[in-house]
Amino acid sequence: MTKRFFLVFFLLSLNLAAQDSASISKWNVSVSNPDAKAGDEVELVFLATIDKNWKLYSSDFKNDIGPLPTEFKFSAADSYKLVGDITPVNPKKTVDPTWDVAYTYFAEKAEFRQKIKVSRKDFVAKGTIKGLLCSNVDGVCIPFQESFQVY
Repeated sequence: MTKRFFLVFFLLSLNLAAQDSASISKWNVSVSNPDAKAGDEVELVFLATIDKNWKLYSSDFKNDIGPLPTEFKFSAADSYKLVGDITPVNPKKTVDPTWDVAYTYFAEKAEFRQKIKVSRKDFVAKGTIKGLLCSNVDGVCIPFQESFQVY
């Protein structure tokens, strides 16, 4: 009986390890005005397509316990300046029953926007997106970190 238990556990572990975040979500990053000149203010647009039965936590909530918000880190550059904070577009809101805390999330599609002020026409914005994708079916969560670069 013990051998069967470990065999089932081992096979489930392999299945979870084989399913990575790249197979669950796809990111696309663009600039609202690719022809921006020095002095212009534009938006970086982060779009994610999320597999059915999965959710992506938003960036606009803070919890000491419970779900972890998605974080956007921008590499330092002198060709642009961040204006304000990243803004999630129309996330859904709910309460986590385990932790009894409110959070926001996206299902199927996610959109985040970051305003920047361009210092040079040839600006390059790069950084990382770090977050958590969770299954609505079995509660499994997979952390991810994606790099981005847009110009």
